[in-house]
Amino acid sequence: MNAYKLNHAYADWVGANEYNLILNLNTEQELSYEHLSKLMCRYFYRAECNVFGYDIRYRYSRREKFRIKRVVAIEGDTKRTHAHVMVKTLDGWTNGKMLELMRLTYKEVTDTSADKRFLFEATEIDSRTAVSGYITKDTYRQNTKLNDVIDLRSSFISKHSKGN
Repeated sequence: MNAYKLNHAYADWVGANEYNLILNLNTEQELSYEHLSKLMCRYFYRAECNVFGYDIRYRYSRREKFRIKRVVAIEGDTKRTHAHVMVKTLDGWTNGKMLELMRLTYKEVTDTSADKRFLFEATEIDSRTAVSGYITKDTYRQNTKLNDVIDLRSSFISKHSKGN
């Protein structure tokens, strides 16, 4: 499959879901793909515990209503590695409230005290097609290295991830 068709197929798959927010996440230090993946797991683990509590999140980890639906795309290999995350707002929450949860939780897991736009930039999604195309633009290059731009572990984790 050529690069255009592969990127387009990923974008169509990601865009088929109804996400409300796009997050662009960076760190102050260089992280590998693997380390950023682990950070994303901790990030969503902490956010879900903050909302649902540890016991409910752990006991009902496979129930969608106790999970934050997202897709995580990690770009870069060892330099300037960063994540683009599409997030669905929780039922009964406003986009603004969800953005605040995501921002405060990211500050918590990255141990930063100041708000830096470079580290956390988030907005509501206006065009799912445009955003899904943007976050999957690195697909072909990652696949040639036997990696995937969509980080399956942090996108679809359902088990306890405190130790990751």
